[in-house]
Amino acid sequence: MPLITIAAKKQPKHGNDVKAKIQTFLEKLGESDATAGLHIEPINGSVDSRARTGRVDIHLRAVLFRIDPPHGDTHYIYAGTWNHDEGTAKARSLALHVNPVNGVLELREAIAAHEPDVATATIETDAPVAPSSTPLLAELGYFVTDLTEQFGFPSEVAGAAFKLTDEDAVLAFAEELDTPWQQEVLLSMAAREALHVIRAELGLDKPVDVAPDADEATKVLEALKHPASRMQFTYAADSDELRRIIEDGDFGAWRVFLHPEQRTYVEKDYSGAFRLSGGAGTGKTVVLLHRARRLALADPRARVILTTFTRALAENLRRDLERLDPTVTIAEKLGDAGVLVRGVDQLAAEVRLSAGDAFGEAALATIGSTREKTAAPAEPDWVSAITQAGAALPIALQSKAFFDDEYTQVVLPNDIVDADAYFTVRRPGRGVALDRGKRAAVWPVVEQVRKDQRIANQLGYGEIAAIGAHWAATTGGAFADHVLVDEGQDLEPAKWKLLRAIVAEGPNDLFIADDSHQRIYGRPTVLKHYGIKVQGRSRRLTLNYRTTLENLRFALGVLAGEEYEDAEGLEVPTAGYRSARSGPKPSKHAARSDAEQLDLIAGDIARWVGEGVRPETIAILSASNNSAKKVQQGLGQRGVSVALITQPRITGGQPVSMTMHTAKGLEFSRVVLFDVSDGAYPPPWAYKGVPEEDKPDLDKQFRSLLYVAASRARDGLVVTWKGVPSALLLG
Repeated sequence: MPLITIAAKKQPKHGNDVKAKIQTFLEKLGESDATAGLHIEPINGSVDSRARTGRVDIHLRAVLFRIDPPHGDTHYIYAGTWNHDEGTAKARSLALHVNPVNGVLELREAIAAHEPDVATATIETDAPVAPSSTPLLAELGYFVTDLTEQFGFPSEVAGAAFKLTDEDAVLAFAEELDTPWQQEVLLSMAAREALHVIRAELGLDKPVDVAPDADEATKVLEALKHPASRMQFTYAADSDELRRIIEDGDFGAWRVFLHPEQRTYVEKDYSGAFRLSGGAGTGKTVVLLHRARRLALADPRARVILTTFTRALAENLRRDLERLDPTVTIAEKLGDAGVLVRGVDQLAAEVRLSAGDAFGEAALATIGSTREKTAAPAEPDWVSAITQAGAALPIALQSKAFFDDEYTQVVLPNDIVDADAYFTVRRPGRGVALDRGKRAAVWPVVEQVRKDQRIANQLGYGEIAAIGAHWAATTGGAFADHVLVDEGQDLEPAKWKLLRAIVAEGPNDLFIADDSHQRIYGRPTVLKHYGIKVQGRSRRLTLNYRTTLENLRFALGVLAGEEYEDAEGLEVPTAGYRSARSGPKPSKHAARSDAEQLDLIAGDIARWVGEGVRPETIAILSASNNSAKKVQQGLGQRGVSVALITQPRITGGQPVSMTMHTAKGLEFSRVVLFDVSDGAYPPPWAYKGVPEEDKPDLDKQFRSLLYVAASRARDGLVVTWKGVPSALLLG
């Protein structure tokens, strides 16, 4: 029975009827290449004698390469399906090639690379590029021989790349290359990466060993194992895997082809906790999903937890895990084997149930009073507590925002139950300084809110996590062998303590994905303060797969001028991020009123839909629920039906209107940022009662929110405002 490998190759978009025919064809081929009706035939004049075509139907031809090793089954590499004449032409011109320098298998057009037309390849950017006759790669200190001798580029491709004079032209040229690893090399060079780093990221420093006297078929099959080859080729083990690949409709899909650096983080074992950072769209969540799958399949008894900031985001993770591999066992409750996918508050609730009556004793040690295990979740009412017990507070501290942060960042994670402990506790990272007198005024408010909650039999979500962490750490034992965390930058200390407590310390215990630039809730958290040691075990992804270069520049530009700290307390740079795609420059619509903004947006949506963009892949993002509702109603009055979304999920058939916060974790082909106006963004109400010392951090959060919103766009990005744009757009 022939084996089948799928190659990532640009080909026509196929409808579901054609996909079904392709699947049937490949399933029959996997049974026998002599099956009647397949018509597996060589092509006269093909540059690669292994090229074949097969009959998908009377009009369509599959392009294949037949590999016959001396020992073992025949192996077919499927390159794609085209109409009859084009398929025949592809079979004549495509060739498999084992790169003699690095051992990577390549599928490319066997024709000389043409010299790019730099005038048409260059993309317009916001900042004017100074005229230069010096090639960009040469100016950055690289040599043509770096491409040819270090990486194995054909001399004509290397020569053409060294004629390009700016980053946009290099990106446009790289996009046209057939070979993914070559694209990555050029993008990394344009981002000023060192040669040894590029080689390591692509796995080119670890060539596949093949005997020098091996036959060509064996060389091809061994080359398929190279990490960089697996960016372009994937083995389809059975008909179910064939169906999943074909139905996805995108042979470059995250489920199928991983970057070698991503694959490293999926497959590598770590002695303890590990942290993977990276900007929006760099594939952190993809790594988590593949890693969860790998850990679950490696040991069917393993208890794997995949968790994230909210329940809705967790549902998206569960859906994507099932898409990735329906055979992975999805656990239904805490402690079961398989992958348990939960929001972190859901985990805290399940730990509380496991603790039973012992939860009350843990509450006494954590918050100074017992609670029933059935205490209702409800956030502390600081306004009421300040009114009752805050008479001695300075005006600047009579603030819900201050107490939210103080309780979350200082009181809860340190298990403070009395004034003496509060007077002596360290408060790193808190913007507002408190002497003993101010702490003496703050503590009665904390006691009051706890008293009110005890009477009402209520607990905040952070308290449930803190109490559960104490119980699990002291008496409960571990509930998991591996915990994988997405959106880690938004978790508060008590929830980190919970995650640390429910997984036993050991190999692959905690794997954390985060991006400090996407922190839109709470304060920065240094993990070592809560028993999570990632020093020396942190890495950063920098290649953006989702967002075009132009949109990425806009999104990163919003962050300019601010300093951001990561989970190790170190400054996080915005430099070094790069995109694998280019597209139109973001559009900026200045309007005189909300009505004019909506007129412009309605026109954009009509144009996009007329161009064939699916309506449900269009999103209008706003700063608040009221603003999102205004968009829905206003566009409806203009004949554009829009769905109002309050959870991070997609509904079919309509453009969607939602808040920027809700859009976290989603992506769209077109995104509109609505009313990013001076006086509207950031919204003034968000700063009400916030101490002056804390306002700079709130500014950062709103910059991060704008960055998150802008980076949801795969292709088109539009920003609208009325009057004067927000200062955050002006740098």
